[in-house]
Amino acid sequence: MNSLRRFSLSLRIRYSKKPIKQGFCKERARSLSTVENPPNLIASSQFRIPKCIVGQPTCYTHPHMISEGYLTCGITQQEYKERRDTLVSKLVAETEHAHKSHVIVIPAARKQYMSDKIPYVFRQNSDFFYLTGCLEPSAILVLIKSGLEDVYTSVIFVHEKDSHAELWEGPRTGCAVAGSLFAVDEARPVEHFSNFILRIVSTSKPAVLWYQNDSPPNPDIHDVVRSTLRQSHVSLADPQKYLHQMRVIKSPAEVELMKETCYIGAQSMNLAMACTKPGVSEHGVCAALEYGARAAGAEHGAFPPVVAGGPRAAHIHYVANNQLLAHGDLLLVDAGSQRWLYNSDISRTWPVSGKFSKHQRILYELVLTVQKRLIEILGEHRPPLDQLFDHMCRLLGTHLQQEGILPRNIDSNELIGKAYRLCPHHVSHYLGLDVHDSPLVRRRVPVQSGMVVTVEPGIYIRQDDISVPEEFRGVGIRIEDDVLITDGDPLILTDTCVKEVEDIENIVGKQNV
Repeated sequence: MNSLRRFSLSLRIRYSKKPIKQGFCKERARSLSTVENPPNLIASSQFRIPKCIVGQPTCYTHPHMISEGYLTCGITQQEYKERRDTLVSKLVAETEHAHKSHVIVIPAARKQYMSDKIPYVFRQNSDFFYLTGCLEPSAILVLIKSGLEDVYTSVIFVHEKDSHAELWEGPRTGCAVAGSLFAVDEARPVEHFSNFILRIVSTSKPAVLWYQNDSPPNPDIHDVVRSTLRQSHVSLADPQKYLHQMRVIKSPAEVELMKETCYIGAQSMNLAMACTKPGVSEHGVCAALEYGARAAGAEHGAFPPVVAGGPRAAHIHYVANNQLLAHGDLLLVDAGSQRWLYNSDISRTWPVSGKFSKHQRILYELVLTVQKRLIEILGEHRPPLDQLFDHMCRLLGTHLQQEGILPRNIDSNELIGKAYRLCPHHVSHYLGLDVHDSPLVRRRVPVQSGMVVTVEPGIYIRQDDISVPEEFRGVGIRIEDDVLITDGDPLILTDTCVKEVEDIENIVGKQNV
């Protein structure tokens, strides 16, 4: 384990290109945040972090994770409040609901159990976290805007302090502290939510209830919220579209958090390459990915990783990861890290033996050439992601044709169709608090500065695909980077993850596991 730790550190130093990331290169400070205070941070008596133990890390209990003055890593109470302000302004501006009172209910996620009394690792509802910074399960945010007033009231419902429950589950924030911690007007016990919401809605006439009715984050309160709709003066609307429009554009603080999680994901991928050898199991590579991410400060992986050797890589979402790696095979890995709920998503493909064969290299460099061109197109034309997918199909088809992998005597439409058959997934999605972030923002809108998107062309050729020359069959290749759209050139946040052939061949297999 010590040799693995030393090698992981050497990779970080060798492939770190950005001074902002050097905090991760310090062996003694793997979990330290490198996000610094923004220059325009304004101290205000309205915002303060209580100096007591609460239900989540704070700058006082976990100074190695959160800088002083921040509610969560890199994000201030002021920014969370400004997000709530923006959401209320967007909802109130809807002409369909003019002159109505607005009651906005955003639930936290509840705990989920894999079996009796055995919980899954808790993951907060992204929309709730985006508006509050609260990491506690089953909490509820309610924003109330009267049609007659210019201001709104914010109320958070949390579990009250309970010494018996805290003996088993750890500290709770409790109502006495939650108001000041999350910078809201009021904090109330979760148990009072039912009576509160019924009273507020019944006295707000006419009213619109903003609530995620489909796939509710917390089914425990769903019936209570739905019961308010029995009143004739209440209409239902979904706030998610407006939240996703906000979330898809990252603030400067969010950009820094995305840089961190992308750097962590990149370095853990480099480490996985170094631990790859014939005879190692796909599970062993998974372990290297998880070790690298957690040791650098990630809570866990962003999703179950794909670690697919040889022909298994032609199955796009192969996650069994239970086979041994063979000499002569390629290994496709799709993995990411989650740090403070922000996610990276990276795919790389490399030779198990450490050396690409002639035909493997042809396919790999073809995909790499297409990916680089797609990133250039993002900067040059700022196309919608759906249009970027069209570019990918054309580019893949043209290059496959030039290499003699696809026939030359077909028209452009048939060529695009054949390319799509070899890469049937989309080339890009938004990235942030969710891996497939802000899904209600359609991929047909042009990209904008502040968006983080993936660029992930691939080629998947099954062993039984007789339409492709035999030497290219039984292969899956994907190259995926996370890209920040800026006012200038796109910024590749995962650029410390090696992808050039020479760099890959210099890393693979260099670490004994």
